[in-house]
Amino acid sequence: MRLPWLVGVGALLLSCCSRASPDLPQRLIIDSHVHLSPDPESVERALRIFERNGIGRFCVKSAGHFGSSRFRATLELKRRLGDRLAFFSNPDFGGVDRPDFGEGLAKNLEAAVRAGARGIKIFKALGLYVRRADGTLLAPDDPALEPLWQKAGELGAIVAWHVADPRAFFQAPTPDNERYLELLFAPGWGFYGKDFPAFDTLLAAAERVIAAHPKTTFLLIHLGCDAENLEHVDRMLRAYPNLYTDTSARVPEFGRHPAEAVREFFLRHQDRILFGSDILIGPGELQLGSLSIWPDTDEDADVFYRAHREYFETDHKALATPTPIQGAWRIDGIHLPEEVLEKLYVKNAERLIWKQ
Repeated sequence: MRLPWLVGVGALLLSCCSRASPDLPQRLIIDSHVHLSPDPESVERALRIFERNGIGRFCVKSAGHFGSSRFRATLELKRRLGDRLAFFSNPDFGGVDRPDFGEGLAKNLEAAVRAGARGIKIFKALGLYVRRADGTLLAPDDPALEPLWQKAGELGAIVAWHVADPRAFFQAPTPDNERYLELLFAPGWGFYGKDFPAFDTLLAAAERVIAAHPKTTFLLIHLGCDAENLEHVDRMLRAYPNLYTDTSARVPEFGRHPAEAVREFFLRHQDRILFGSDILIGPGELQLGSLSIWPDTDEDADVFYRAHREYFETDHKALATPTPIQGAWRIDGIHLPEEVLEKLYVKNAERLIWKQ
């Protein structure tokens, strides 16, 4: 049920005062989805936060494209941290009108993988922002991208893909929109109207790509980019053995489903789901799964990680979500078995990203 945004503000204030259970056991966790600026200040802050929250290893999904200053700095950070850090490169869509556009993306990916990248992370820019010279949007299944999908399969490189934002972002940003507060502070996140494709159009295009490339491993992040529709994500995981997903920034969405249904989903796909937070740490910036109305602190990051853990590890009711600005609802914990938690937190990321 959609709630007026003013109710959401009240819930936000209440949620920010909440604290996850202090009696959660200590454990080492891999955060498979972080965004980290590779400058000294940001890295120092990230390592401090990770140490406080048991994040033993982490995967940076925003290392930039091969040859960029960000990529070079991330590579240097990798040399410093070794096995503790994994990273994904990002495509450079600047040459979208060039006849060799797809081949250029493939070559860039190959160079990045040779340098140490485990794959490529594709942001929602594909399908929503990248335009050709004539103004038309580049579709996720445009034939020009074929060399990239093929090369990823040849290299054994993972394609991590953010296809679309939550469904509410494709609806009118009016006060009855359940994400109105968030869109009020980030109007650029809305894709209602204009010539933006519909949410289902984007997901269907991505599925055509996944289906056409069974030898390429896809990591459809943000719980398949359709956390509101567990049945759809369940069908996708059943249909495509080359498909994985993660939990990044979507606990509030899939947490609204009945706890037992979510628990059954995680049990059924326990070998295909990775823990990820989508935490962003940059110069003077800390973003915890979504934007904040006021600056987040290291202590807020502690609450953020504990909220994830309480949801996955306990059967507590009416929990605050890790990112309260995403809505006024509460969620019930799914209390996963220990062996499933170990896969979610560690083993799946080790097998897929760290190749252990």
